[in-house]
Amino acid sequence: MLTNRVEKLRDRMRETKPHICIERAQLMTEFYRQCSCDTPMLRRAKLLKYLLENMTIYIADDELFAGNQAKEYRGVPVFPEFGANWIMDTIDTFSTRPTDPLMIGDEEKKQLAETLEFWRDSSFKELVDEKLTPEVLQAEQLGVLSVGSRTTSTGHVVPNYPRILSIGLSGVIERAKEKIAAVEYVNHDTQRQIDFWQGVIIACEGAIAFAHRYAKLAREMAEKESDEKRKAELLQIAANCGNVPEKAPQSTYEALQFFWFMHLIMQIETNGHSIGLGRFDQTMYPFYKKDLEEGRITFDQCVEMIECLWIKITEIIKVRDDFDAQAFAGYPMWQNCAVGGVTPDGKDAVNEFSFCILQATSEVKTTQPTVSFRYHDNIDKNFFKKALTMIQDGLATPAMFNDKLIIPLVLSKGATIKEARDWSIEGCVENYVTGKTDGRPVVGYINTVKLVEFVLNDGIDPLTGRQVGIKTGDPKTFETFDDFMAAYRRQMEYFTKLMCDAYNVVGACQANMVPALLSSCLVDDCIEKGKTLQEGGAKYNFSGSFITALANAADSMAAVKKFVYDEKKIGFDELKEALSVNFEGHERLRQMLLNGAPKYGNDDDYVDEIARQIVESAVDEVEKYPDSRYGKYVLSVLSQSFNVLQGKSVGATPDGRFAFDALADNASPVMSRDVNGPTAALRSVSKIDQFRPLIGTLLNQKFDPVIVKGEKGLEILGTLVRSYFDEYGEHVQVNVVDEETLRDAQVHPEKHRNLMVRVAGYSAYFIELDKDVQENIIARTAQQGL
Repeated sequence: MLTNRVEKLRDRMRETKPHICIERAQLMTEFYRQCSCDTPMLRRAKLLKYLLENMTIYIADDELFAGNQAKEYRGVPVFPEFGANWIMDTIDTFSTRPTDPLMIGDEEKKQLAETLEFWRDSSFKELVDEKLTPEVLQAEQLGVLSVGSRTTSTGHVVPNYPRILSIGLSGVIERAKEKIAAVEYVNHDTQRQIDFWQGVIIACEGAIAFAHRYAKLAREMAEKESDEKRKAELLQIAANCGNVPEKAPQSTYEALQFFWFMHLIMQIETNGHSIGLGRFDQTMYPFYKKDLEEGRITFDQCVEMIECLWIKITEIIKVRDDFDAQAFAGYPMWQNCAVGGVTPDGKDAVNEFSFCILQATSEVKTTQPTVSFRYHDNIDKNFFKKALTMIQDGLATPAMFNDKLIIPLVLSKGATIKEARDWSIEGCVENYVTGKTDGRPVVGYINTVKLVEFVLNDGIDPLTGRQVGIKTGDPKTFETFDDFMAAYRRQMEYFTKLMCDAYNVVGACQANMVPALLSSCLVDDCIEKGKTLQEGGAKYNFSGSFITALANAADSMAAVKKFVYDEKKIGFDELKEALSVNFEGHERLRQMLLNGAPKYGNDDDYVDEIARQIVESAVDEVEKYPDSRYGKYVLSVLSQSFNVLQGKSVGATPDGRFAFDALADNASPVMSRDVNGPTAALRSVSKIDQFRPLIGTLLNQKFDPVIVKGEKGLEILGTLVRSYFDEYGEHVQVNVVDEETLRDAQVHPEKHRNLMVRVAGYSAYFIELDKDVQENIIARTAQQGL
């Protein structure tokens, strides 16, 4: 049950609309107006220190943790160095756009526009866009693919919190000084390393100064506070901030404050997303256990602290352009927290702090952080039941992940067995070694069903008439379905290379222009190598790419195989004519395509094998290329809410779908086409060979609450998870909600403020999603049993 404190903090967060804060933009522009011959490495470090020493700070009523990302509560800072033109172009629509609006007043608009003029045509995004080819920009514009990370420095990273907590930032500074002192010969390469280590020292000093500012503020507030209880709380906050992150924490409370400072400052530095908590229960348990044994904390007190921290984490939002706001609807930040799993020695890792996390998450009902449950056959049964109960109650969390598959996946990425057992999620479903990996944010999304359009039209986009894909021939000349699939593979080959080449440009520019010093020193082995994350400093380096609309592509090709090749009921001319007019006058044909061909999600090898080949082709192509750090490109099957946005770029398709309708989400079947129950759907998804997409396969399932109520319902949910994981599925997330509730929330949002749904690898408040995404979630098949 929520305490009064937590209830007040959560209500304030839910009642305060996110709004743009211009202070960071003004401060960093003020900093960059000063002439300097510093290298970008040192300049970025000094910028972070300048921001942390000068940004407005406050401690709100009832808060237990100090640290804010903006001048005002729920303010969203602007990062003009990463993008200026697009903000100026859309500044008048931020408050009114249907997806993820951000409030901004007229005076703030004026001041922001004046500040952004300094960055016109010279921010990171504009400079990188100039380096991308017309072919990739056109493909992006037409919804074929995307190229990410042009408005950020880094993300998809988890610090090595056990290491950092054990030495404090003073220990990091000391190690950087040792590395500088050990340099025997200075040349271009070693000077760049020296700049990195000096930058680490500067960034860490800035973080320590930031904490000390809060310590001073808390003491000043305590002197004026008349309420003795709050005075004591403020003095404790002052003591915490005086010690951490400079030194190692001595209690659970200090450890949580240390974490929050690091998590927050990384955000302030990078404008990143998917900055993870790692294995939070494993990191924090030693502090909790010691406090518990010495009588300094109780289970309930710990739960309240976590709830307060979860609210702070949910306050973090970033400014996105209209395209990204639609592609990632619901203000997500993918701040992922792993619980459960096994220890590096292979034993069940569940501890009492694990239960604290689930209890806090179930009570506070925030959309962040995203909680990921690591399941294995010997998992603590009570812990598993607690997680299933949360799902049964409609909380849309935690998401379930499979140790049986993921540990081998992490091993195949080069980890030792102990490292592989220590995995956590960076992003949605992307599994990596905790604290030692740079997972690199969002290479891009390739729209697989758009590639089917290109195969049907010899590489021409039927919506614009442009030659966007490569010429793979008139499909009438394909003698077999294997020829059709070969043409599809050629389109995938072309667009994968186009995307990876473009992302290498982005990555190289990040290393040279916007290195992240604090974030780098928190991840192994950046300090030892003398390299930033952007240069490949982490022990393991990967760049994650994604494919979307898998089910539509598989269903479309299954229809072509069945009716054009196997049964010869239609020809390509007739099919293309029907698609070109959006099936107008061809309803009989549409019904045949829609209802007569096998559909992915029903345990039918005919179509499931095609889905497997689609994934295989994507993996085969993306893994050909090294990234800009000599790391490896890897694949995940997921879409976020790109499936809604990209659907608007795809005409009618051979699966019977009308033009511009939303596409299937993630690795899930097309909405309402998986008619044989959840077990059949899970079997279909498991057949795509989830050992191949090395960073995961995201699956959504939706159940009617009536079907999963009571102990019988828990058994159904548990069987669902276990059976899928026995088939080597990586991930499944479950929404338990009926259509009536969702429809009522559309009409009466004030009655459903805390109704959460799972969108992709994140949860969102349903009433904060735009109508298209809401409808897409409502349309998901509501399973009625196993």
